[in-house]
Amino acid sequence: MTESTDRRAAERFAVNHDTACTFFSPVVEDFPPVRVVNISMDGIGLLVGRTIKPGTLLTVTLANQARGLTKTVLVRAIHATPQPGGCMVGGQFTTPLTYQELTALVM
Repeated sequence: MTESTDRRAAERFAVNHDTACTFFSPVVEDFPPVRVVNISMDGIGLLVGRTIKPGTLLTVTLANQARGLTKTVLVRAIHATPQPGGCMVGGQFTTPLTYQELTALVM
């Protein structure tokens, strides 16, 4: 009897020919401080503790604990204006927020 060296907790399955990976990026753990300045259903203004280039795709987690909302979104940096210690980034969500999500964040 041979012993398997596979120690996975769950079996993995091959995918079909229609399955693709459309996005892949390493996650950095030395991210700078970020503050939300303003938000709409379509975009967000962020004060970021380092320079961000326009066109950069950002992963942003928005939270309002009092309203029970935590949501991770993708944001494309449309413009970035240098500020002391970083920059003001205007970004567009790849998928707009719902009205309910927006109101949970601003009210």
